[in-house]
Amino acid sequence: MLKKTSIKTIKDSLSLLIIAAIIGTIVSFVAQLFIISAKNIYEFIFNNNDFILSFDVGGMSLNLIPLIICVPSSILVGLLMYYLKLPRWFGPADTIYAAHHKAGVLDLKGGFGSTLASFISISGGASVGIYGPLVHFGATVSSFIRRQTFTPKIPHDIIIGSGVAAAISAGFGAPLAGIIFAHETVLRHFSMKAVAALAIASMAANYSATEIDIVSPPLLLTAIPFEMSDILTSLALIGPLAAVVAIIFMKLMIYLGSLPPKLKLQSWQAPIIAGFACGLCGMIFSEILGLGTETLISVITNEQNIVYLLALLIGKLVLTSICIGFGFFGGTFSPALFLGGVLGAIIFQLPITSINPDLLSVLAVSGMAAVSSSVIGAPITAIILVLELTGSYEYAIAATFPIVICSFITSRTFGNSLFDKQLISRGVAITKGREQILLNEVLIESYVEKKFTKLSTKTSIEKAIKLLTSEKTTEGYIVTKEN
Repeated sequence: MLKKTSIKTIKDSLSLLIIAAIIGTIVSFVAQLFIISAKNIYEFIFNNNDFILSFDVGGMSLNLIPLIICVPSSILVGLLMYYLKLPRWFGPADTIYAAHHKAGVLDLKGGFGSTLASFISISGGASVGIYGPLVHFGATVSSFIRRQTFTPKIPHDIIIGSGVAAAISAGFGAPLAGIIFAHETVLRHFSMKAVAALAIASMAANYSATEIDIVSPPLLLTAIPFEMSDILTSLALIGPLAAVVAIIFMKLMIYLGSLPPKLKLQSWQAPIIAGFACGLCGMIFSEILGLGTETLISVITNEQNIVYLLALLIGKLVLTSICIGFGFFGGTFSPALFLGGVLGAIIFQLPITSINPDLLSVLAVSGMAAVSSSVIGAPITAIILVLELTGSYEYAIAATFPIVICSFITSRTFGNSLFDKQLISRGVAITKGREQILLNEVLIESYVEKKFTKLSTKTSIEKAIKLLTSEKTTEGYIVTKEN
């Protein structure tokens, strides 16, 4: 008997690892295709010198291309939602909920539809991120594979986590960050079984991405040597300021997301407003459109004017909040990195920072890590991500200080993450654990027993004992005349 059980356990474990490797490879391929296609389309439309339609107003040259592209893109996103009959777009919050729900079911139509919507949005100039949609796509692919008849019985949270780890690993070229993110943000617990599957999926995704070689990791940086004492004051300042930026960003997204119903807009109509906002802003200030990767690299590597940096910070924060709130769909991780990088560059401009120009990249990276760690609720992931993208232990240590301060402030004043807050608004207190989710869905009437030993307030002890004995029960309930 023991031998049969052992063989079955080995078979199940091997099946889990094979499925994890398959998921990692599939997610990696699609993620690479998604990223390179969306970026190339965006670059061709918005950064093409041969594709400009401008006119002058009061000495200012305005490019009409953003308006011409963003509005139709937002209409396409709205029509997609209308055609698919979705109440909203689906993202990482739904992934977290599915991992903790006993059924572990993800809406396949909603998941794949949301991935397509984000592709249209990013290609069409929406000021949103790419990693949130990829995370949910990885989870949706995992859920789809788990439903197939050939797939052995595998815990749903582990297979969903495998898809998430693969998406982050392929998107950033950071396999360790993928493993940690899936545990820290989605599964929220560590187990050897989960670690093995997630590691296989993440490594398979990273290997596939390296072999396919379609797109390189977007934020690989060359680390420079520095003295920690030169930037300690600046890092201490980044922490609370990053918390302020992250809280404003998250609150603004949630507030704007509540406006369409108040304005009596259908969910499929709301993206058009965001499309107009992107188009009008892009005519004047195109740097805040799209993923903003090129602009962010420029901010990290070259000293910029502080007025320009403040305009980038405020513009990106507001425009991304409008896009997310009104359903011009995409992720929040990339915008959070953008906001943090700009904040770090602003801190670099202050007199308290050493005049060493090499410190710009250290402060910008620390700002990126701090803001993003609070938005996605993954401080350890942010530290590992810095380590993998820079290859510098010193950069990771420098980033840890503001990450800890920022995460502490945001967790106490706002919540663990934007995703947790989104789930709370839907009546799911994810921080209270899986038991709470289960209890919230259980109806007490299913467990009501109408046959019981009924005692009155005047029943004597002797009579009560006789009633319990005759009805063969061990407990009775004293009920008043009013029931």
